[in-house]
Amino acid sequence: MKTVQLKRFRHQRGMGMLQFALVAAIAGFFLLFAFKVVPLYAENRYVESALRSLVSGGEKLEEMSDAEIIKKLNNFYMINNVRSEGPTKNIKIEREAEKAMVTVDYETRVTLMYNIDLILGFKNHLDSTNPAQCCKPAATLTTK
Repeated sequence: MKTVQLKRFRHQRGMGMLQFALVAAIAGFFLLFAFKVVPLYAENRYVESALRSLVSGGEKLEEMSDAEIIKKLNNFYMINNVRSEGPTKNIKIEREAEKAMVTVDYETRVTLMYNIDLILGFKNHLDSTNPAQCCKPAATLTTK
């Protein structure tokens, strides 16, 4: 019986150095990926919050001028530390008779390592006639 137990222990050596290095490299890659990408998604959440704040401010979006909308968005970005240029430079305002559409579509490029870049695209739209559908791409908005 003791010889059977000794044979089992000889075969159960655990992970070797090469396997451990491979697991550590894979875990390191995913940590690097998370450290680069998560802040960009967090920043986009602030962009969505800025668009929602336009509707919840009490003033109607249709009655605000383009300059007022841009100023409110930029103030929100400054207070909430939105640093990338995409949200500040890509504010588009379209108006129709009783409708205003504020669009903040932008791409952000971040270097993952050496010459490998990630490009993330964000599409945020606010339709004054349907503010509950805020921050979803215009193609998914239901029109009446």
